[in-house]
Amino acid sequence: MASYNVPEGRCTVCKRDQKHYYEDCVDSTTLEQFKLTADAKKPDHFYYGVRIVTGAEAFSGTPDSDIYVSLVGSKGCTGKLLIVQGWFSSAVSTQSYDDLVVESDKDLGELLVVILGNPQNWMLSAGSAWFVDFVECIDLQTKRKQEFPCYHWINDGDAISFTSKTGIDDRVSILPSDEEFGAVRTLDFLENALTGKGTMMLKAKLASIEALNDFEKLATALVTTAMVHESLVRGLSLEDEMMAGHIYICDYKILDGLPCKDGWFCAAPICLLYVNKKKDLIPIAIQLKQKPGSDNPIFLPTDNWADWTLAKMYYQSACTQYHQIATHYLPCHAATEVYGMGVMRNLPDAHPIFKLLRPHFRYTMAINTKGRLKLMNDGGTVDRTFAIGGEGRRQLMYRGGMAYNIHCTNIKRSVQERGVDDPNILPGYYYRDDGLKIWNAIEDYITDVLNEFYSSDGDVKNDPELQNFARDIYTNGFPGHHGSQQGHGFPNVIETKTQLVELCTLIIFTASAQHAAVNFGQYEIYSFSPNSPAGLRLPAPTVKGEANLKTILDALPDIDTAGLAIAVAHMLSQYSPDECFLGSFYGERFGEKKVQCAVTKFVKTLANIEDKIKERNKSLDVPYEYLLPSKVPNTIAI
Repeated sequence: MASYNVPEGRCTVCKRDQKHYYEDCVDSTTLEQFKLTADAKKPDHFYYGVRIVTGAEAFSGTPDSDIYVSLVGSKGCTGKLLIVQGWFSSAVSTQSYDDLVVESDKDLGELLVVILGNPQNWMLSAGSAWFVDFVECIDLQTKRKQEFPCYHWINDGDAISFTSKTGIDDRVSILPSDEEFGAVRTLDFLENALTGKGTMMLKAKLASIEALNDFEKLATALVTTAMVHESLVRGLSLEDEMMAGHIYICDYKILDGLPCKDGWFCAAPICLLYVNKKKDLIPIAIQLKQKPGSDNPIFLPTDNWADWTLAKMYYQSACTQYHQIATHYLPCHAATEVYGMGVMRNLPDAHPIFKLLRPHFRYTMAINTKGRLKLMNDGGTVDRTFAIGGEGRRQLMYRGGMAYNIHCTNIKRSVQERGVDDPNILPGYYYRDDGLKIWNAIEDYITDVLNEFYSSDGDVKNDPELQNFARDIYTNGFPGHHGSQQGHGFPNVIETKTQLVELCTLIIFTASAQHAAVNFGQYEIYSFSPNSPAGLRLPAPTVKGEANLKTILDALPDIDTAGLAIAVAHMLSQYSPDECFLGSFYGERFGEKKVQCAVTKFVKTLANIEDKIKERNKSLDVPYEYLLPSKVPNTIAI
């Protein structure tokens, strides 16, 4: 237990009462008022009401003996007050709250810190961890109430201290158990695996698409107006269409030269896309290799159907390799784990940035650990299903890591830098349209919260914990190596409030909306193998006019490989049974009224965004639902 320089009085728990609640997540206003009183008050003694709320997480209660609470005030502390004493006493139960009346011969003053302890019980070798949502304390003399957010697992032999104030405080380190899956999530994951349940839209998947506005890139593909004139329905030249903003390019040069496993093949294509009069974005030319040559024809919609179909399959297969590593895993899963580690290593629980960001790392380290052991490991699912196999995967992760910049998931910057920000020129890009609304909502929410704690740029720059957080991520989270940029866009020093708001917005958006956009549509895309095969079994075609239906069928993955890829895509597209979605806060950690008002405003803004997306979707043949706030989890848990 942490030590505090205050005297310890003679204190006892003179009364205890336990009740149950039935909501998944509660706060102090949803529970009935504290009514417990001492049977007979002694003169010159002081009485305090304590309500300890045990969480709704599965198995969050504990039958352990000698569970205790300590109250630390400005004038004194209680020492250890036993809540449960002995094996046969009333246990602490899941979804319950214990009301205690504490009697003290000293005035504790203003309550500053609550300490909860779960001593080692040698009769129970495992399984007696305790999850506490929050503690509410009431000075029964003055009737003053204080709420102490906790939201931690407390393992055998551990104690944890926490305060009601947002600021800087000395505290016990956060337990690794907080990074594990909850029991409900673990059981669901096991069920999916045992039963064989494997349970991005195109516009989300085309993360690397950009406007084509210079002739140098156009020359790389050697496409001429004569080649694509039948696709250019406005009657303009290719150059004029390009200058009007109707031509886009998607270039997978990062895949060039990647090794593939024996018997499997992957292209490194370049694709030109065109916004036609119907405002559809369609492919008009595909080159399957980077270097022009006689063995690298440019495939066109006017070619025979088998040539064009096969070219699109190789393009989509390349897109699949890139998507899983360079769009999904590295910028979302891996980057969010770095942010989470930076928070946990440098910021105390009471710090406003800890409270702001912590809910968005729930389960991320757990799912990443499982992913590295089962999906991304040597010989794992990715190696078995993807054409690039193990060595190609490692090289693509290296290339993607070298090129990575944190702002690739900053949607506001990304769409501008790629020239895809104007909905009048590129309509129907719903990832952009919905994502920008969510980004702006998160940005406004963070601004409102941080204004409560940082009044100036100087407050930001002079916050030592915050600067340690930035320095740790810059140095250790995103290190420069072999010539890559140190920090990969993350600053060594956070200089201003504006910069801090942008970084916090980026972190929350990455862990929520960005991951939702690139993850939850996987089954819809990958469930029909020819639409986006994870690998192809024939080399990319080098001439036109030889492909037919048999060529296409021979190129497609075998049934076992395709089935595994589909099963995994199905599993990765599922929500967790105990998922928390954007705008629903599992455990409100702020007690400040202005922050609570900011949360209310944020929730209302998200509801308005939800209504607008649903209304828009009514007119679409295929509704885009991946960025409905009600379908965007707070964190990466799958």
